[in-house]
Amino acid sequence: MAGPGTLTVQLKGERATVALGLGHAGVQVVPARVDGNSVQFSLPGRPAPLVFEGSIAGNRLTGTVRQGALRGTFRASRGESRPLVSAGLYGALSVVDDPYGPERLVNLDSGAVNALYPSGAAFAIGSGFATRAPTRGVARFDVASGVVAGTPLRRQATRQLEVRFRSDDAILAGTLTLPASRGPHAAVVFVTGSGETTRAYLPELQGLFVRNGVAVLAYDKRGIGQSGGFYPGESPTPTTIDLLARDAAAAVRFLARQPEIDRSRVGLAGHSQAGWIMPLTALRTPAVHFVVVFSGPAVTADETDLYQNLTGQGERHQTESDAAIDAQVIAAGRSGVDPMPWIGKLRIPVLWVYGGRDEHVPPRLSVQRLEPVAREPGRDFSIRVFPKANHALVETKTGLTSEMLRSDRFAPGMFAFVRGWLRAHRLTDER
Repeated sequence: MAGPGTLTVQLKGERATVALGLGHAGVQVVPARVDGNSVQFSLPGRPAPLVFEGSIAGNRLTGTVRQGALRGTFRASRGESRPLVSAGLYGALSVVDDPYGPERLVNLDSGAVNALYPSGAAFAIGSGFATRAPTRGVARFDVASGVVAGTPLRRQATRQLEVRFRSDDAILAGTLTLPASRGPHAAVVFVTGSGETTRAYLPELQGLFVRNGVAVLAYDKRGIGQSGGFYPGESPTPTTIDLLARDAAAAVRFLARQPEIDRSRVGLAGHSQAGWIMPLTALRTPAVHFVVVFSGPAVTADETDLYQNLTGQGERHQTESDAAIDAQVIAAGRSGVDPMPWIGKLRIPVLWVYGGRDEHVPPRLSVQRLEPVAREPGRDFSIRVFPKANHALVETKTGLTSEMLRSDRFAPGMFAFVRGWLRAHRLTDER
């Protein structure tokens, strides 16, 4: 199997409690066969289960893992991994993790966020995305439940499947998360932003859909993580966007075939660079019935590059006003990949969400391009800007990326707004 992963397993009698790593299937209890030092267990997957076979020698468990024709190896040492066990959905609260900071507790209704720091057998609850002090209490989690600042919580019984599907010459790997509610479910393929991104990208935004009864298929970008194929690079050239759009289309077709999914309510959701990828995917793929775009450009690739250079891309304070920067971008003219011709041909519901302090993607110019099209008869286009949010849609003082570490919330009202849009389009459990 391509790419490394993480595994924690607890064996007790004929049961195994298993959790995989970032973005993969969370903690679940499955049957296990233990015969002397030999161990076998499997996790749900498509097109085949993920089967682990190993042996115990001293403090180590080593063996092989397979899914269909794919083969790999694994090894584990005695110890504990609280982050892998704690990740999951607890009503409105979700414990998430990504490669860029500590594990986090996020309220998927309000958007409030608190970092979690290991403290003995529990976690200290921090006061922001990556700020420990002042602490807000203690959190503990187990397979079935949690206690957060003294409040008991039940883990929501979502299902997660490790999946693999083909896109042209590549086998792409992902995780399909199914809500606890009764299906068939509306569903989205989650398309990541630029760079060498995996399925663990922006887990709070993925969790927002699951919280509201929408299944999510997130996958590792081709050539990254456990996905095969050739990584085309970060630059949004026409060739790269075309290739990534074909990958997203393959994911949509795979998702629409799953028995738990309502194929009439399958869509796309994604962030940043996905704003170029998803309109092209939707235009080519009849199985796409709606799109949700977070901080995705509606301007060209070269305009976006110039905008980033002028704003400091969230790494330094911009030296000119927003109006002066926008004027320079307009004066330079359009060049590079342009999503507007694809957007102009879409006749499905589309939602764009922007942060007014985005220093990566030009929010004001994107809205200017979108609004005339959105006003055309027969369109179901919605656009919303949250004035104090940055590119990640986190509330910040000026838009600097470093300010996220101290921020304790996504843009106020954003999660509720997206939930309302999903409900209005009969995509939630409340349809």
